[in-house]
Amino acid sequence: MIQFNINKKITALLLVVFGFVSLGAAQQALTLAAAKDFAVKNAFQVKNKGFDAQTAKLQTDELIAIGLPQISGSVQYQNFIDRPTSILPGDFFGMPGQNVAVQFGVPQTLTAGLNASQLLFDGSWLVGLQASKAYAALQNKNIVKSEIEVKRATEEAYHLAVIAQESISLLTASRDLLAETLEHTKALKNEGFVETQDVEQLTLSLNELEARIRVAQTQALIAKTLLKFTIGMNVDEEITLADNSKTILDSFNAQLVQSPFNADVLIDNLIIKDGLALQKLSVKNQQARLLPNLAAFYSIQRQAQRQEFNFLDGNQPWYPTQLWGLSMNVPIVSGGAKSKSIQRAGVEVKRMEETLAFSNNAAKLEYQVGMAEYMNATQNVDLAMQSFDLASSILNKTQIKFDQGTSSSFELSRQTSQLLQAQVSLIQARLSLMNAQTRLSKSLNAL
Repeated sequence: MIQFNINKKITALLLVVFGFVSLGAAQQALTLAAAKDFAVKNAFQVKNKGFDAQTAKLQTDELIAIGLPQISGSVQYQNFIDRPTSILPGDFFGMPGQNVAVQFGVPQTLTAGLNASQLLFDGSWLVGLQASKAYAALQNKNIVKSEIEVKRATEEAYHLAVIAQESISLLTASRDLLAETLEHTKALKNEGFVETQDVEQLTLSLNELEARIRVAQTQALIAKTLLKFTIGMNVDEEITLADNSKTILDSFNAQLVQSPFNADVLIDNLIIKDGLALQKLSVKNQQARLLPNLAAFYSIQRQAQRQEFNFLDGNQPWYPTQLWGLSMNVPIVSGGAKSKSIQRAGVEVKRMEETLAFSNNAAKLEYQVGMAEYMNATQNVDLAMQSFDLASSILNKTQIKFDQGTSSSFELSRQTSQLLQAQVSLIQARLSLMNAQTRLSKSLNAL
């Protein structure tokens, strides 16, 4: 009888599970850390929030400009085809009892001037300036939030791609193991120790494995494409994953589990606090609209009046007009509309205060759920590893019995399927643990 031992094959499967087997040819190797760095610089979400921040900064600059001196120039040319006619009593012209039609002015007029104004006081503008700066700061925090979100999305996409890739390696190793068993069984059949049904049963199991490998390859391709899309990389780019499930799990900072929870440092709460400050400024803005505003103005003009178009003649006179003044607008009665606006802004302040309290509570819930998922996932990985070891041992014993003719090919196929299921369970447990680590890190502001 031909002797066959699968201990080495089981060892090979274990090596694959723990990530010691090479997972691809040398291409552009991408670590998880590098993927996150790339995403922060190139992901669409981060870039989009960056545009919002730029817009907010420009809005602040635009509002500041309103409080700076405003100067404008004007040039106006007039040519009366028919000059205006006025009717005067004839008494002025020695013609009592008659009306006399007269025309004043000249047909050609050119006026050039400069107008300047300076806002001296406007409470609404001062509050608006504070609000615009606060809004710009809020947009910068939104950039930080988008970076955190894209890091989490990148980690989860990377985890999925790693697991999909390792699934292929596990299934391939199992296929090679089963293929050798099939060849061994064929040799036993030729010697008359097993029946044709045993060969057929193992062939059926091998075909099922081949189908599962093809599905896994498709899933791995999709997962890797999703990763490239998530981090903002061209989806046609070729990459390999430099990290595996073991290196990712080993890199987790276990001290993080002991870290105290602090909702005040979470970016969502910081953004809500900025929103609350903006709402309070909105109340001040509505109140400031009840105050008068004051502005200064200055104007200078020079006007030329001609019978003909000879404005370039330096010998002809120009007549100056120059003035300055102050302008004050004082709100008196608005029908109660401004009072209602103040009250409405106050309601929004209360809404934001309630939102902040809700966000704090939600953050605590997220932390508690994240911690519970992490602890549960850690235990599940240990159990899945134990189940994998047991399934490997059982398959090894079944293989020996099959070689000795005391076990059927059906039992060998069943134990092979049990090992495959244990492999899948272990992979899923490791994926759940990696994602739980990500969730816990985010809840502690450690991404």
